[in-house]
Amino acid sequence: MRIPLLKFSAATLLLVAAIAEPYSAEAAELPEYDGSYCVRLTSKMLNADEKNIETKKCLQDEADAKRKLSEHWGIVSEKSFAYCRTLGEGSYRPLLRCLAGNVGYRCFQDELSCNWN
Repeated sequence: MRIPLLKFSAATLLLVAAIAEPYSAEAAELPEYDGSYCVRLTSKMLNADEKNIETKKCLQDEADAKRKLSEHWGIVSEKSFAYCRTLGEGSYRPLLRCLAGNVGYRCFQDELSCNWN
């Protein structure tokens, strides 16, 4: 018998935790990144048009990740943020992935009361 794997997005994990524990006594402050990550990421591209397109895509992805983080930022502890901010400084996307994993870990460790609907 084959058991299907459950797929959870980073936003789903953050949403579950937000429902489970809406406020954290030790909440961190959402960082403000300036987009220089995207500029550095595309800086070595030779074709200027391609570079502009990819930079804009990157900036949009960053804006989307920041929006998702800000919606659920109240559940991010200072300890979790301190660990995750080192995994891709200047970018919201790795921060979102790391924090979503941290939320899932905290659920499985019974540090958060998470309801899976």
